Amino acid sequence: MAVLFALLLPLIILGLIAYGVALRNELVKMRNSIDKSFAGIDMLSKQRHDELPKLLETCRPYLKHEEKTLQSVVEARKAYAHATSPSEKAQADQRVSGEVRNLLTVAVKNPNLKNNASFVQLQARIAQLEAKAAAEREHYNAQVNSFNTRIAHIPHAFVARFAKLQARQPFQPSETNS
Repeated sequence: MAVLFALLLPLIILGLIAYGVALRNELVKMRNSIDKSFAGIDMLSKQRHDELPKLLETCRPYLKHEEKTLQSVVEARKAYAHATSPSEKAQADQRVSGEVRNLLTVAVKNPNLKNNASFVQLQARIAQLEAKAAAEREHYNAQVNSFNTRIAHIPHAFVARFAKLQARQPFQPSETNS
């Protein structure tokens, strides 16, 4: 019996180690997928932000009396560029979206601008990028929720603590600034 125990103990220990390594690898894969998804959100937001100067230049001659609205878009765009965490980026992204909506609301009231081909094209491009970013944000948040749930449950919680994997922030504005 002692010989059997002496032979089985190393196998059990090796099995537990292999199981722990497999759990860790699974969590790291999830974390990397979250990072990739966040990079996708950031890339789409940057593409949208790259279109904003073109939109502003197209609108500026028609909206000279709306300089404050135009400047608000520029400031919101700068705020996004300085944001680092998902929650800061979400706040800044929400601000950019709001300022662009304000600009477009003002712009479509101008019949000359509303019929400008460049304006219509830029407006469609920005809307397309926003729709893609919204889908990517939803995907990111689902991955974050899955990861956070997984690392809160045993045995993943032990492995996550040992591997120093921490819960991730969803991409959503904080309640205080909404």
